[in-house]
Formats: sequence, C-alpha cells, structure tokens
Amino acid sequence: MSQASFILSAFDLNFWCSVLEAKFTVDDPATLQAIIDADIDDDPDFAGFYSIDPSELNAINQRFDVGFDPASLNLPEIEVWLERARKGRSIRDVPYLVHTNFELPLMLEGRKKLARFTDVLPKTEEAFDRWVEKGLFHKEVFLEPMPASLKPYVIDPDHSAVRDVYYTLKGEEWRIPAMNLLWKAGVGWNEHFERLEGMLFGYEDWQIDWWIAHRNKQSGGIGGVPFCCTVDSEGLKWMELAGFKALPTLAEIQIHIYDPDDDTVTAALLAEDESAVALALFKLSLEMQRKLLDGNTRGPWQINRVQIPEINCHLKRQVDVLFRQSAP
Repeated sequence: MSQASFILSAFDLNFWCSVLEAKFTVDDPATLQAIIDADIDDDPDFAGFYSIDPSELNAINQRFDVGFDPASLNLPEIEVWLERARKGRSIRDVPYLVHTNFELPLMLEGRKKLARFTDVLPKTEEAFDRWVEKGLFHKEVFLEPMPASLKPYVIDPDHSAVRDVYYTLKGEEWRIPAMNLLWKAGVGWNEHFERLEGMLFGYEDWQIDWWIAHRNKQSGGIGGVPFCCTVDSEGLKWMELAGFKALPTLAEIQIHIYDPDDDTVTAALLAEDESAVALALFKLSLEMQRKLLDGNTRGPWQINRVQIPEINCHLKRQVDVLFRQSAP
C-alpha cells in the first residue's frame, strides 16, 4: 500500500455528532491495520469505519504522533472512530456544513428543519427521542413493505419492511408529508427532486445550487451510478448534432462505471481505444441500470447498436464530454 491519510473523530453520543477530529498521514496503512487488528483481506483498501478503544488510540498517538486527546473535552459519552480520508468524495470538501452526522445539533439550533432516517440505528433514534420527550421535536414513523426489486439485495431475509423515521422542529410538521410525497412520486430522482429535498431539510439556496452544480460536474448529474464510454470522431460529431442528448448509434459501445476520483482509469480507456477522441459521461434511469447490470455489477457492459436507442430513452440528463482530444 502507498501513503494514505486518515481521520480520527470523537463522536458525542448525547448530541450525536463529531466534536473533535484529527487528520494524519501514514506511509504504510498496513501498520495502522495491525494496531487496530483489522483483517486486511476483508478490507484491503481500508474503506471501513473502525471503533477505536483507548489502548488502540494510545498506540496510534505514539506510532504516528497524532496527539488526539478526546478526554480533554470532559464529555460523558464519547466514541472514537477511524476512517480513511477520501479525496474528492468526502463531505468535508463541501464549502458548508453538510447535515450528515450533525442533524441533532443543527436542529437544536433551528438551522435544520427536518431529519429523515431509513432503518435507523437504535442509538441514533434514542438520541433524537430524548428531544421528542422534552417537547422540542415532532416524530413520525412509516413502515412500508420491502419493494420486490430490493429483496434480492437484502442481507437479512427477515428484513421484510422499510422503516422511515422523521423528526421536525415543532411547527414544521408539514415538512414530513411533503418529504414523504417527494419520495413516493414514482419517477426517477432528478435535480428538481434534489432541490426540493434540500429545501425541506433546511439548506440555503446557495448551498443547494453548489451541491447540484458539483454533482453535475463530478458524476454527470443527480441520482444513480455514473457511466462512461469512449466515442470516436464520428460519434462525437453525432452527439454534437443531437445536442448531447443521446449516445451515438453508429457502432457498438462498451460501457464502464465512471469513477470521478480516478482519472488514471478513465484516461486509460482512451488510450486503449485507438479511435477514441473523447469520453462520454451519462446517467441512466434506475430501471435501465437494473436491466444493464443484471448480475454484472462491475462491468464493463458490451452494448450493440440495436440496444443503444433503448439506452438513449433512459438517459437522465444530457451527455457530458470528458477528456476530449484530437482525432488520431
């Protein structure tokens, strides 16, 4: 493994948020995995979150000179967590405080109007319920049968229902049926739904604008997995004439999952295709994603010319062009 950055967090169980963090770099993550006794075969990329006990924290501080001291906060209930810093995907890269894991203090300050949890952990629910009992929050619970389309992906066979828990500030109860209606609209998620959801949660307009623009730039739009394929000069001209609203139907294409954090892989796709002049980035409806994946969740997927018109009928937004280069 190469050098990597990690984050230690002190999580306050009363206010259900991180109250202290420290970022540090290690030359070989395997040495850190040895300290926390993580199975490197189960998590070779160190992608998981790990609960750190006092002896492990002491070893990390000594080995990597972190100086992380949550005990100095003198808070009654704290857990320490370790995660790998993710370039380009972390909510810490956003220029405002994302509500995730800060729902409770932001609601108590009145800055967040609504919180929604699906199959919430008992500890999280207990933390919010305390404020329901004190009369500050309103709570509603919805139980829905597990959709048939999701049953094959459920780990626990006894998990037959989806449990949604909503909390609002008193006086903001109207947001719950509005959010519930939004999620039951029955169509694919898009920028308009994303904007409405952000407004119901309590984000400011400029924050929603930034988020949508960022998602469009990084992964080709809101909702779903981003896909990409190479196109030659004729295919690029075809897309230009189509107003970038469709993929070219001139020849078969090979579709890959697009990773916005790994330029080397996407650049390699261009290098492997001698006729390629650009990489097309697009998103598909959930219906088409399921049909496309069909037992192959990693790709690539070979799409013949006859299938491309159907793919085009399920595009969620315009096709973006990345890594444009001169014709070979």
